Amino acid sequence: MSGRSAGRKLSIAILLDKFLPSRGGERYFSFLAEELAQRGHDVHLFASKVEEGGNGPYQVHLIPVLNFPRSLRMISYMLFSARMVKGYDFDVIHGLGQSLAINVLNPHGGVEKTYLKQEFASISRRWYYWYRWLRRYLSARHYLELWMQRRLYAGGHVKRVIAISSMVKRDIVAHFNFPEEKIAVVFNTVDLDRFHPSIREQYRHAKRRELGIEHGAIVLLFAGNNYRLKGLEPLLFAFALLKKRSPDVPLRLIVLGRGQIWLYRRKAHRLGVADSVFFLGPVAGMEPYYAASDIYVHPTFYDSCSLTVLEALACGLPAVTTRFNGASDAILSDEGGKIVQDPADAEEIADAIAFYFDEQRRNRARVIARQWMEQYPPSRNVEETLAVYYEAADLNGHDA
Repeated sequence: MSGRSAGRKLSIAILLDKFLPSRGGERYFSFLAEELAQRGHDVHLFASKVEEGGNGPYQVHLIPVLNFPRSLRMISYMLFSARMVKGYDFDVIHGLGQSLAINVLNPHGGVEKTYLKQEFASISRRWYYWYRWLRRYLSARHYLELWMQRRLYAGGHVKRVIAISSMVKRDIVAHFNFPEEKIAVVFNTVDLDRFHPSIREQYRHAKRRELGIEHGAIVLLFAGNNYRLKGLEPLLFAFALLKKRSPDVPLRLIVLGRGQIWLYRRKAHRLGVADSVFFLGPVAGMEPYYAASDIYVHPTFYDSCSLTVLEALACGLPAVTTRFNGASDAILSDEGGKIVQDPADAEEIADAIAFYFDEQRRNRARVIARQWMEQYPPSRNVEETLAVYYEAADLNGHDA
């Protein structure tokens, strides 16, 4: 990439299904669009649903879609988004995969085939497995998604791919034989000022007091909106194992996020640990809960790159996750986190958690985990994304 190329201003379209900056994933694109616009680039965001008050120093366009059935929604989004961006002369059309008009592909959800394999691996009950299998493989939407991914990687219009983790890059190469040199790993980023070890002093005692957690208790934190896929069931089994192994260690587990709380509360009752598990549902801000906790546990069956793991590490918490989480790229040693090989193995999860029962290890992790995340500041994410944009724009025939 030449200096002349890197210095010119770009016209950029970002295609999203929904632009809801109050949510985690969409908040990233609000940040990215604002940073790009502040650097002088002409930025346009296209989405089928836009949150009120979501406008920044960029233009937002509403894509009309037919909402039912879901397969028709996908088709209408694909057609209307392509028609809308044709009205402009964009250097870069950055999309997550719902449109064939894009030239920079950024599959935040990873690769569909890998996700599906792990989705079914997370189902422990045979009847529910077959129910989900039939729903998936009798769905027109499923085949449309697979067709669209194949077209994106093989169609020739996509000039560059941005993978949010090394795991996603490996999956793309394995499933689509897409050239590695055209894939840039631009690792996920979080706000390092907002998520910082200093929040411990600010929130810890008040939040623990509010929840009725006694002094000296070791608090585990789990957060996710799909309890099954994110591994809450094996975590509850691991938690019960730890309570039996170490009856003198006061253990508590905080569970955050949307899910079938009634079902998992019943599982906790059956395991005899319900009195030590706090099911709090969705929360407005994560900071007080990171501050109140000692170990973050995310035994997911699949995550392209979990933001909560990165936030926890940035806050100085040791994180236990699995090899099926792209965020495991950030965990470089046992000093700051553990990578579990089998998310269904409650004993392996329990062993990984128990490693951090030692207070000195947790104190060491507070320093190490934070240092790891300081290697991925938001500014680095923007600059690496821009580098991909310039490569794609030059290949697209727009070199100045």
